[in-house]
Amino acid sequence: MFLSTSHNKIDLKCRVSIPAAYRFFLEKSDEQLILFKSLQFKCLEGTSFSRMQRYINAIDELDAMSDEAFVLRMMMADSFETKFDASGRIVIPETLMNFAELSNKAVFMGIGESFYIWCPTEYEKQYKKSQKILEEKGPPKLILNKKTE
Repeated sequence: MFLSTSHNKIDLKCRVSIPAAYRFFLEKSDEQLILFKSLQFKCLEGTSFSRMQRYINAIDELDAMSDEAFVLRMMMADSFETKFDASGRIVIPETLMNFAELSNKAVFMGIGESFYIWCPTEYEKQYKKSQKILEEKGPPKLILNKKTE
């Protein structure tokens, strides 16, 4: 599981260290890291190969000619399999760097089965937005153990 938030430096070769807990999760489950453009935010999403396979399987359940299937296929086309170097760093492809407006710092935000990589200013903007929603509407109402009758 990907949890917590980490601020990491990006070097001139677009290399960034993946948080140790994230690397450990991927290595423990013998998974490859997939990066792609978020469909919801101006950031990148990182996930395991098996999670990406679930996205692919979900696309197969859609009408093949639908807009939803088209958008998800485009997401696949913008996805990159990445490999760690000996120091636990990956190279973020230029197209992804440009999309997320990353330069010298990245904010990693764990969201469970995947994580986001934000430029610090966009992360701060979205964080403030979440706090405003929380202030206005209160905490989300979650049902953790839905009972069936």
